[in-house]
Amino acid sequence: MAGRYHVVCHECAFERLYEESSVAEGQRDAHASASGHRMSLGDISSRETPGLSQ
Repeated sequence: MAGRYHVVCHECAFERLYEESSVAEGQRDAHASASGHRMSLGDISSRETPGLSQ
């Protein structure tokens, strides 16, 4: 299911937005596994995109 997912690392500059939850989860898990860093993933699908409201 498409949406908006925010993945961020708490220990380095890794931060990305994804449209698919499975891709976001995979990238979060891959970075955490490779680096040992703490990660967060947030579903921001219901939030308005700044600058795009009418």
